[in-house]
Amino acid sequence: MPTRPRPLVAVRLIGPTATVTTHAATIAAQLVAHHGGRDRVTCRTSTRTADYSGESRAYITITRKEPQ
Repeated sequence: MPTRPRPLVAVRLIGPTATVTTHAATIAAQLVAHHGGRDRVTCRTSTRTADYSGESRAYITITRKEPQ
């Protein structure tokens, strides 16, 4: 089973769905730019419902790309 490299950054946002959606996109773009752009890092995002009605959880993970 292949192992994934350890993430450089992992972020979890929880809050009202509209706020989480907006901020997750902005934060993901800033993290990618800070760590060298899309040619150097991989950005994974996922969004799920939160425990309270009208809220969401967003997960952002930044990892280095494997040399090819």
